[in-house]
Amino acid sequence: MKITKKVKIAIIFIWIAAILSMVIGTAIIGRYFITGTYGRNHSLQLLYSEDDPVNDVYKSLSTLREEVISKVKKDPSYYTTQDNADALDEKSSVLNTHIAVKKDGEYIYSSVDPFSESLKEQLKRNDNSSNINAIDGDSIDTGNNSDIKVQEYLITQPSFYLCNQVSYVLDGSQVDIYMLTYYGNYMAKFRGTIMGYSILMVLMMMLLSGVVAFLVYQQFVNPLVKLKEAAERMGSGNLDEKIDFGDNRVDEVGELCESFEDMRQKLSDFTKAKMRYEEENRQLISNISHDLRTPITTIKGYVEGIMDGVADTPEKQERYLKMIYSKANEMDSLINELSLYTNINNNAIPYEFHRVSVKDYFDDCMEEVYTTLLSKNMTLTYKNYCDDDVKVIVDPDQLKRVINNIITNAIKYTDKEYGQIDINIYDNDAEVKVSISDNGRGIDSESLPHIFDRMYRADSARQSRGGSGLGLAICKKIVEEHGGNIYATSQLGVGTTIVFTLKKYIPNVEEIEGDTSDASGEQQANVKKNTQKKDDQRKDNQKKDGQRKGSLQIINSLKKRRDTDE
Repeated sequence: MKITKKVKIAIIFIWIAAILSMVIGTAIIGRYFITGTYGRNHSLQLLYSEDDPVNDVYKSLSTLREEVISKVKKDPSYYTTQDNADALDEKSSVLNTHIAVKKDGEYIYSSVDPFSESLKEQLKRNDNSSNINAIDGDSIDTGNNSDIKVQEYLITQPSFYLCNQVSYVLDGSQVDIYMLTYYGNYMAKFRGTIMGYSILMVLMMMLLSGVVAFLVYQQFVNPLVKLKEAAERMGSGNLDEKIDFGDNRVDEVGELCESFEDMRQKLSDFTKAKMRYEEENRQLISNISHDLRTPITTIKGYVEGIMDGVADTPEKQERYLKMIYSKANEMDSLINELSLYTNINNNAIPYEFHRVSVKDYFDDCMEEVYTTLLSKNMTLTYKNYCDDDVKVIVDPDQLKRVINNIITNAIKYTDKEYGQIDINIYDNDAEVKVSISDNGRGIDSESLPHIFDRMYRADSARQSRGGSGLGLAICKKIVEEHGGNIYATSQLGVGTTIVFTLKKYIPNVEEIEGDTSDASGEQQANVKKNTQKKDDQRKDNQKKDGQRKGSLQIINSLKKRRDTDE
């Protein structure tokens, strides 16, 4: 949910809460004020009606009074009993009115609370007062030589009451029935009402403020605090600790936290890759230095031997010069291999992809491989299980480099008197699988996963066999650039099998109908783009050949000068 939507919902919630607080305040406090003033028979409807509650109360009291008079006329002793007085009090209580019954000056019943002595004195004073503030006074003949006297007056002390008094004589005893309607202190009720409403509003505002503060902290402050702490950790170099910003956050803050987490993850991966790359570079420099030091030391030794006259015969001089030339070629091959790997790693190798027949291409390659193995006293077994029309799109030169590197490794690490190389090619659905096996010394399980890493050698003994350690790493880069995969299996003492795959060419409809171009449009574009780079590389190789020939000319001139001096 977006933050703007959350804010809208919060505003709506606040408005609803405010309206509810007003309604609840009106319902609770208004009811308290109305029932306290006019009795339980009156409710909130008085606020929304045009009726006068005072007239309504007077009518209800008049009706109740007439009912009392009617009962007294029929039975003057009716309200002198507890049950009948209770029934009258229950009926009058809804009008905020309570009953008191007095006989011969003694109160035999009272539901007035509190029924203080001062209120009793006020009622006693009003019984025989000629100056009573009577609202209405009347005498009614009961028909048994006893008159019923009815009075209605106000009492202001000790509290505000409206009193309806019914008096008569029963068997020579004076009976007074008081109906006291309490109006209380209006200002006190008003103050209490305002105070209650104020307290209710304060509680509601505190509740709303707490809810809003919690939402703001939970939705905004807490994620920002976590981002700040994460930024501080990242600034101190800790890029591995994940940012915990909660689940299912799909708003703007969630998107910000997610982007920050993605940035942290990318920085962590980049830093680790950079450290790994720097470590590999240090190892590369160390290995290259070691591999260059051996042929350089050999060349220096043979040159000194020539200069010091150790090679005192033409046969020795020729052998020394051949050794120098061999070591120079070894150095040149090492440097070229390093340069090639660097170009491949930087995607600077110009690939020229062509659609080639698997059968024709590998048949040609096997002729060269067979010749090489024959010179090394090794045999070759070659089987191609692909149909004649199976094709792949490859760079022939680079793919040949892959095959040569694998074969060279197999030759280098063969420890048997008669080496054996088995090459099998399979049609594997959408790809062509090439398997090259040898019967060499094999690779231990601990080293096997790393043989395609640059500069990796399975053990120290292999270092004495020369080479840069980049051969299989170059194979892996080239195969991956062809969209394939390369892996190895091995068993110590038995041999090693290296397998790589190539994507098989599957013609589309247009090509079936007559399009016979040698490569796809994208690959043709790569050819044009990389032609210049390959020309530059060819010029560099020619330059290196010239430098090598120049070195040989210098050695020959030194030889001739020594012969002349002798």
